[in-house]
Amino acid sequence: MGFLDKAKATATAAVAQGQAKVGAIQQTRSEHELHRTLGEAVYRQQRQGGDQASVDAAISALDEHFAQVAQAAAAQAAAAPAPAPGQPAAPPSASQPTTEAGNFTLDDM
Repeated sequence: MGFLDKAKATATAAVAQGQAKVGAIQQTRSEHELHRTLGEAVYRQQRQGGDQASVDAAISALDEHFAQVAQAAAAQAAAAPAPAPGQPAAPPSASQPTTEAGNFTLDDM
């Protein structure tokens, strides 16, 4: 593999990682907006005599959003390449602790 091929692979991986981060940020913003809408609907219902229909609509929108997120995550997990036979599975990432919190020994140091 030549230098340019390696550079292209690195750039492609960086773009994919950037797109994933942008998608996560957009998803978070969408969730925040849906939660805010639900909060406003509940407040109007509780304090200003609003109707239950607006609360139900906000809850339905949240349920639909989370169903879409779960479906997308399942599709992404199914599309992820499995390790080849005879190849070890990928090690856990450094950001994930390998022991439970508070369950340490001197050997862990």
